[in-house]
Amino acid sequence: MRVASVEWSRKEWEEIKQPENLWEKIESHLKKAVQEEIELIVFPGFTGCFYMQLTSSLKDLYSLSRELNIQSYLEQIKEFSLKYALIICPGSYWERRGKEIFHASCLIYQGEILLHQFQLYLARWEKELGLSRGIDVEIKEIKGGKMGIIVSTDVFYPQVSRRLALKGAEIILSPAGYIGEKNRVLQLCGLWEEVQQNQFFAVESGFNGFLGELNFWGESIIYAPLEMTVNQDGYLEKGRDRSGLVKAFLDNKRRVETISKFNVLSQLNLGFYRKMGMFR
Repeated sequence: MRVASVEWSRKEWEEIKQPENLWEKIESHLKKAVQEEIELIVFPGFTGCFYMQLTSSLKDLYSLSRELNIQSYLEQIKEFSLKYALIICPGSYWERRGKEIFHASCLIYQGEILLHQFQLYLARWEKELGLSRGIDVEIKEIKGGKMGIIVSTDVFYPQVSRRLALKGAEIILSPAGYIGEKNRVLQLCGLWEEVQQNQFFAVESGFNGFLGELNFWGESIIYAPLEMTVNQDGYLEKGRDRSGLVKAFLDNKRRVETISKFNVLSQLNLGFYRKMGMFR
C-alpha cells in the first residue's frame, strides 16, 4: 500500500486565516496524493481542532473545546474521500459523547467513518480542559491492511501499541502534536520505539501549528521495522522539515518475512501477561 503523511510548517499554519483556506490546502494535498497513486493519507494531529478555532470567535481553549462544531469538518472530509477515492485520516479533533469530551481521530473511506479512536491517556493540559479518556483500541481491515490509530501522546504508552499489535494491527496511523520546542529525541521515544517493539508499520503526521496560546510541533515520519529500512534505522521516510507529502510504499509481504526471522511477539512471557489481565 502506498501511503503519505502530511507535513506543514508553522508558517503555513499561520497563513490559514479562514476555513476556506484550510479546505483549499487539504484538497491540494489530496490531488497531489492521487497523482502519485497514494492510497492512504494522514493529516496532522489537531487539524480538526484548528478548524474549530477558525470557525469560532472564542479564544480560550476551554470554551473552544466545548463549542464542538466538528461535524461540518468531518462531513467535508467524507466528500473528499468520495471525490478522490482515498483512505483519509483527517488528523484529530475534539468530540462530544453525552456529557464527555474526547480527543479523537478516525479513518474515512468512500464517504464513511470506518474506524474511530479516542485518546486513552491525556497530557496535563488536556486534563485541565476536562477531557475524558477512551478505554480501548480497535483495528479495522481496509483494502487488505489491518489498521489502528494511536492519537497523539498515546504513543508514549507502550501498552497502547502492544494492545494493537496483539489484536493484529499491521499499519498504525498517528496524527500527533507535541507542546514546546522541537525535540527530535522526544519524538524518537514515542512511535519509533513502538514500531520496533511490535513490528508494525506506522504513519505519523505532526502538527506544527497553534491552538489558542499553545504552540505545537511534530515531524511527519513513516516507520518500519529496522531490517526493512535502507539504513536499518527504522525510518522509511522523514519530512526533514520540508512541507508537502512524506511518502512510502508499505510492503506487508516483506514485513511478514522480516518478522519470521525474529518475531518479537512470539517471545512474550504469556504467564506474565496473564498476571496483568491481558489474556484470560
